[in-house]
Amino acid sequence: MRYLLLALPLLFGTDRASERDALLAADRALSSRTTSLGMIHGFLPGMTEGAAYLHPGAPLLRGTSSIRAFLETADTGDRVAWSPVFADISADGRLGYSYGFTHGGGKRGKYLACWLKEREGWRLVAYARSRPVPVTDSVADPAPRAVTSKEPVRGRADPAELIAADSVFAALSVSQGAKPAFLAYAADDAISFGGGPRMNEGREAIGAAFDGFPNGAVLAWRPVGAAIAESGDLGCTVGEASIESLKQYSKYLTIWKRQRDSGWKFVADGGNARPAP
Repeated sequence: MRYLLLALPLLFGTDRASERDALLAADRALSSRTTSLGMIHGFLPGMTEGAAYLHPGAPLLRGTSSIRAFLETADTGDRVAWSPVFADISADGRLGYSYGFTHGGGKRGKYLACWLKEREGWRLVAYARSRPVPVTDSVADPAPRAVTSKEPVRGRADPAELIAADSVFAALSVSQGAKPAFLAYAADDAISFGGGPRMNEGREAIGAAFDGFPNGAVLAWRPVGAAIAESGDLGCTVGEASIESLKQYSKYLTIWKRQRDSGWKFVADGGNARPAP
């Protein structure tokens, strides 16, 4: 199994509120650089060497060399801009995630990012965004979301735990259906991309999004990489998904948080289409 990274060095006494603010600032700064310099010169330098990039309609790209090769040959919307509405970090202050909305040209999309704090500052471990859709002037920009006061639950910093949790989650989707699986593994305050210009917010909304799922269709997926904080409370997985009966293929980024029973639930999930194998 290949991982995005094995573990991140542990720091104690982290001022998590200040670090969350710093992550939000880094996210906004990366958006500004991407808008002014483009994806290759603005966005790509903000990624770790082994980062994953989930561009709508493209294969799952891993590593800056593969990402650069794609960006050099693809029409990617080179001046994409976005605004974060939420960020949170691990107990050790070294791994974090953010999400928000892309915008421009009367269209809105959604994005989800997993971040690693390095000596030079916050950089992307994984980034996924949806294909933007038209929005009317009456659709207001979403307000920033507050962070809950729950204390992080530390644990073993083993990325194999995340791979295992994601794999069991996937097996449940195959055996019992996508809706029961997502209801079982979504945290109460989780978000997911969903369709349209807004996020699905909360476990029940995420489950309800599957109410129109076609009869007999099976959503299957497999994780191919993971990152976890050394504090063992937060991590992410990336992987590939499919609904074979509909010939639909996708890829995903999922953010995981350890629960009080030491198990894992996801707090954010997003993805987009990929080419057929």
